[in-house]
Amino acid sequence: MRSERFAAILAVACVAIALQGCERSRVKDSAVERFPRSAQELDFLEALDKQVVVTNDDALHALIAFADGADLATTYAGRVQVAQAKGWIPAGWDRPADESAQVGWMAVAACRIVGIKGGMTMRLTGPTPRYATKELVFMDVIPLRTENQALSGQEFVDFVNRLGRIQKSGKALALASEQSGQSGEAVIPAGAPNQLLDQSSVEFGLPDSAFSAPAAPEPQPIEEP
Repeated sequence: MRSERFAAILAVACVAIALQGCERSRVKDSAVERFPRSAQELDFLEALDKQVVVTNDDALHALIAFADGADLATTYAGRVQVAQAKGWIPAGWDRPADESAQVGWMAVAACRIVGIKGGMTMRLTGPTPRYATKELVFMDVIPLRTENQALSGQEFVDFVNRLGRIQKSGKALALASEQSGQSGEAVIPAGAPNQLLDQSSVEFGLPDSAFSAPAAPEPQPIEEP
């Protein structure tokens, strides 16, 4: 009898732990709540870059602005409707605004926005959270993640940065100064430290010069004693 009671308590504890593990992070007063207007995009991006995780509301605002040039929706419900109409999220999608955004739906949105076709499975079924995520990881657009994980604010800003580069050049490259001192183009892995050269220069219609890496200082002559 006692063993059965212990087993029941253990089962309840396991369920509680499992449910707790499934809970997603929540962010109060996220970037889009503070800077919701199109004229505040740079302030929004600067705030988002410092945020621990990107929320559903943040991600929808940024991706709509990236796709359409501006986010005309004034509420989270309005952004959800826009995303559903674009095929980014399913019709029954009901995730909270302040919850950490899942990589899967953001990857689907990205593939639809920039026209990433993927492999045979994606070409047959269209972008799904699982395969769109795998494709973007393979293309070095996002760091190694599964479709259910999240991105930090900085990782998300870099993610949108790379989408802009795909639109312009077909490659998700980040500009970097080579060790030799000559400025050139080199691949920085998605999610790597210091992957953003200018945190305010995400491609929301900004000029290419905003992404130019600063030139390395010239070596100074060594004076012999």
